[in-house]
Amino acid sequence: MNASATQSNANSVLGSNAMIDATGPSFAAALCGFLSTTVATTMVMFLLSSV
Repeated sequence: MNASATQSNANSVLGSNAMIDATGPSFAAALCGFLSTTVATTMVMFLLSSV
């Protein structure tokens, strides 16, 4: 394997990882927000039903 093939392969791997890293935090934030609002809504409904 020559140096140019190794370099282009490294760039494609780094590019795909950079794209995954760029979309990772936004999905994690959306999932965390969805779970926290679901838990908060469930807690409010239990508190209101116990009164």
